[in-house]
Amino acid sequence: MLRRVALPLVLLAFTVATAMPVSALVAPVRDVLPDGGRRPVVVSATLMAPQRHNALLEADIAIEATDDDGIDRYEYRWVGAGNAEPALIDSAAMTVAYDDVRPATGYRLQVRAVDTDGWESDWYDAWEGTTPPPPRLIVAGDSVASGYSRDWFTRPATCRDDEYAYGETVVAGIAAHLPSAWAPAYFNLAWPGAGVEDMIEGGTDSCGQSHPSQLGGIVALADPKTWNVVVVTAGVNSTNWTDVISELVKNTAISLSESGDREWCTVAVNERWNLAERSDAVTDSVRSVVTSLHDETNAAIHWTSYYPIDGTVLAPGWTPVGAECAPQMDEALARLHAAILTGIGNGAEWIDISAEQVTTQKWAGWPHPNRAGHALLGNQIARAIAG
Repeated sequence: MLRRVALPLVLLAFTVATAMPVSALVAPVRDVLPDGGRRPVVVSATLMAPQRHNALLEADIAIEATDDDGIDRYEYRWVGAGNAEPALIDSAAMTVAYDDVRPATGYRLQVRAVDTDGWESDWYDAWEGTTPPPPRLIVAGDSVASGYSRDWFTRPATCRDDEYAYGETVVAGIAAHLPSAWAPAYFNLAWPGAGVEDMIEGGTDSCGQSHPSQLGGIVALADPKTWNVVVVTAGVNSTNWTDVISELVKNTAISLSESGDREWCTVAVNERWNLAERSDAVTDSVRSVVTSLHDETNAAIHWTSYYPIDGTVLAPGWTPVGAECAPQMDEALARLHAAILTGIGNGAEWIDISAEQVTTQKWAGWPHPNRAGHALLGNQIARAIAG
């Protein structure tokens, strides 16, 4: 009889035990502290891959923690980085920084919570793996971005020169703000004559070379494991502006007065330029580029304005578009920039260089930037990116 009673009791006890949730069996022990409270406990933590909204070498982290009195802050440390001091997680942005680690190297990331009384949780392993490779800078667009140069009308042009182009200064400027191991890789896909639609479809540059889609090239180069920065200068070649300026230079060359030059500039902007009929196409193409990069990459996009060409020197003693044409040239830039900005919307950061006095090449290379002009543009762009 005793055996028959004991067996159901044993079975009942086993059933109750196995019905208890696993969390109740493995719940962390929270020691009672001298003030009667308990230490906070980190329940989960997830480190995200770099996103376009992140600053360079920063990434989002999501943390869930519990505490009786409330969490005051979170801290993190890289195990294997040689730095024992924990760093503070930005509570507003919830990001961690990679400054203290090397790219493409194995580490473990630990986080902990600190409550309002200063009590700390145990360290929690949030992530373990290989850190991202260095960031990537990808430059795209037209001849301003490609590093176009030409000394004489009788000599061939250099249509693409990565080291001469402003991208070289941009990548150096960004690298100056980062640990040396994280210096960005630099790629330049721009080519002379490219309008925004050519960035999408590909085309032929002014040197007769054919190029595939710059947009496709950006997507192929952007590495989802790291931070990608795309800088674009494009839009003017989606109109007939190059032909308009060529005609304007001829007209100002035979004009013998400032009033004559001013009249030709007015004709060029208001009558010869086809932006009014091309404006919607420019806007739509810009929007298509930005949307595609958002859909297919994690790249942060920066689109630059153009710079004024009035007052720049084509040849010693010859300024084809003088200061008297400044109102017309300002109006032209404003119209073009408005069409580009409408296409950008909130999808890219606008870098306005329209107030910069960019020094240009002379003779056949005018009005493209010379080496100093590219350096000026590159420094402005680098400051906008790296802060």
